[in-house]
Amino acid sequence: MFKRLLGLATLALLATLGGALVYRNTGVPVVIQVGGQTQTALTHATTLEAAVREAGFTLYPEDLVRPAREAPPTANLTITVKHAAFVMVQANGVTHTLRTHLTSPLAILSTLKVNLTPSDSVWADGVLFDPSDPPALSPPSQIRVRAAIPIVIIDGEPKRLSSAARTVGEAVWAAGYPLYAADELSPAPDTPLTPNVQITVRRARPVTLLADGQTLTTRTRGATVGEVLTEVRLALVGEDYTLPAPDQPVPAEGLIRLVRVRENVLSEQKVIPYAVAYQPLPEQAIDNVSTLQAGVNGLNLFRVRVRYEDGAEVSRVDEGELVAQSPVTHVIGYGTQITLRTVDTPDGPVEYWRAYTMYATSYSASRAGVPSTARNFGRTASGQMLVKGLVAIDRRMMPFGTRMYVPGYGFATAADTGGGVKGRFIDLGYDDWNYQSWHQVVTVYFLTPIPSADQIRWIIPTTVP
Repeated sequence: MFKRLLGLATLALLATLGGALVYRNTGVPVVIQVGGQTQTALTHATTLEAAVREAGFTLYPEDLVRPAREAPPTANLTITVKHAAFVMVQANGVTHTLRTHLTSPLAILSTLKVNLTPSDSVWADGVLFDPSDPPALSPPSQIRVRAAIPIVIIDGEPKRLSSAARTVGEAVWAAGYPLYAADELSPAPDTPLTPNVQITVRRARPVTLLADGQTLTTRTRGATVGEVLTEVRLALVGEDYTLPAPDQPVPAEGLIRLVRVRENVLSEQKVIPYAVAYQPLPEQAIDNVSTLQAGVNGLNLFRVRVRYEDGAEVSRVDEGELVAQSPVTHVIGYGTQITLRTVDTPDGPVEYWRAYTMYATSYSASRAGVPSTARNFGRTASGQMLVKGLVAIDRRMMPFGTRMYVPGYGFATAADTGGGVKGRFIDLGYDDWNYQSWHQVVTVYFLTPIPSADQIRWIIPTTVP
């Protein structure tokens, strides 16, 4: 009996689950678009609103549903939901919250029946709202209304008005009072605005300054000429002076002149060139050069002091001949410390004692500008016949026989010179049959053994040709 009841219960459960599956899979297919998200669903709802909620989306009364909320779902219908924005409004000491599709702060305030006066200010998301600005694309999240309050501005005659400004300075400026840098407000410009506050404008007096070839008209509250100069950041330098003097009161007509004074010393001079000395530095690596002592030329001077006021010469004073200054030797230090290093090359490891960049070109016997019938055709300045591996160099840089390694060329020996081969310039020799064109900067490695000190040019030119 128990087994029979258990079997019947199992059949009933299977029937219920099967019915649920059939119910779920027999709904109407719809597409729901909410806030940029798209979801496909099967619904048994009788209205589009119910279908959206059935799909798990929240709907507020202010949200827009297209087609209409009450419309029945149809197969493959696209339902679009546009949520209303949540806005908090603070006005007249009351905080309102609402959901809306309106973007204009004034329109939103109108729906709340908030009455504004022409002097009130409206702030949307912390920015003062200007009705002349282009319409916003979305509603603000917060609107704050600052109600205008009565204030008094005293600039000559007192004037009563209403202002929604936040500070004294903003209120004066918004009321149309021009302010100059030297004008003073009481209370201070950054003082918060309070009802019935009396704001006093203390005006600076106009002054005209003639200085540095220009006329500067400004306003000042300074009592003396020196205070005016400080306000406009004009400084007296050296023998400069003012009319009136800095400690005198500002003249009634407000005119101040600043006279710039400079003196030039004209001199006829005979230069004694300084000598140059070189000092080896054993603790410094080779190719490091530094100035140990700056050279100074010696001088014999005949001097005349010329005084200028505002650019015009006013006097000359002969100061006679000054004692000549002895020259100071210019001392250059150069490193003599040599460290052996190894570089890996396609030709195997290469040991070198020095490396620096040179500008490399290339030549061969037929490209050297010597006729093939000449006795010296193909012969280098060292007497050897030109072949790949012999190169032309500036003999002031290194002697013949210097062994080098040039990446991309291979092992090389200095054996030739040329009229244009100067300084850090190397001309790579080739046979006519294996010639390759070179026009580039390349690092040249100088191979061991290290030559004697008298064969080394310790200071090389600073630039590549």
